Amino acid sequence: MSIKDDKTRGFKGWNVDPFTELQKAWKAINEGALLGVPHIVGRIYLKNGVVSKLDMNVILHEKEKELSFMEGDMIYFVIPVRPEDGIEGLYMKLDKVLRDAI
Repeated sequence: MSIKDDKTRGFKGWNVDPFTELQKAWKAINEGALLGVPHIVGRIYLKNGVVSKLDMNVILHEKEKELSFMEGDMIYFVIPVRPEDGIEGLYMKLDKVLRDAI
């Protein structure tokens, strides 16, 4: 059974620090903004409603595209990033993807 199938479980928290992971990508996001629209593409691994791992990379696209879906206990996502929103703004987008998925 996936977490999405059991609505009583929901999101319970993070076992990884999302801000550390977002900070690692921030330099590439800022540099990429000079050439196109930066996006983070990645996966959120869930275990019993808790984020156990967050993998992501920065890609560039000519315009904003957003996509997310859940398969099993993993959420796949593509999120456009605006450097002026800061890491906190990016975290809010990531949090929304997570909460919308489960």
